Amino acid sequence: MSYPPPHHLLRDLGFRGTHSPEVARNTLEITAGLLDSKGARLGALATLVDVSGAGVALHAVAPDWIATADLQLHLIRPVTSGTVSVECRPLRVGAGRVVIDATLTDENNGICGTGRMAFSRLPGSATTASVEQVTNPEPTPYSLDGGTAVIRPLVELCGIEPVGPGQALLPKTPYVQNSFGTVNGGVLALAAESAAVSACGGGHARDLQIHYLEQIGDGPVAITAEVVRDGENSRLCTVRIEDRSSGRLAAIADVIVSD
Repeated sequence: MSYPPPHHLLRDLGFRGTHSPEVARNTLEITAGLLDSKGARLGALATLVDVSGAGVALHAVAPDWIATADLQLHLIRPVTSGTVSVECRPLRVGAGRVVIDATLTDENNGICGTGRMAFSRLPGSATTASVEQVTNPEPTPYSLDGGTAVIRPLVELCGIEPVGPGQALLPKTPYVQNSFGTVNGGVLALAAESAAVSACGGGHARDLQIHYLEQIGDGPVAITAEVVRDGENSRLCTVRIEDRSSGRLAAIADVIVSD
């Protein structure tokens, strides 16, 4: 089965680059719907990092598969236009866990962010995607064509609905699903970012650390952010992400929001 399907967030984001066991490189064009008041949204860049890190991790473990366990992303400075590229390299490929390092650069090759991911190693039978597409040890071109440029706000496009300060709901739809049939990890990062900014009354999210605890079942996803530290120019939020259908905690995140 082909993943992602024709109408999907990842196709609209239109990542393109190359993946191999040693390095994955992908580029994202910054369009109007990916921007907040200061630059490219943290959640959009987290999706780029997640997909790119998965690209190198999948090549490294093939024919096994992976699921994101943890993701960190730290923005050094905003990017307001042009493109953002990410380069991901494996730090460790183990029997049960793969750790990937990421560096983000703007179109002038200036470093604008860093990231790190950990993936759990799974049998290839766990996914509906084609395992054969990542078994080639040589660098493989990667492009997600066929989508529509993101002009509407990304949060709105994904169906993340604010229901109060620091609170939101996200239905599980085919548009935001991953190859397991649950919600894409980058979309959960975007939901965490959005809720944190809402809890702070606005601002620009610049740092994210999210731990994925279990997959979303039927949903919807309930997101709740709370400010736990209020500094002079920034606030730290803890965000809980729950599967409303089961009442279970699916992910937890820390987000730093600056003025």
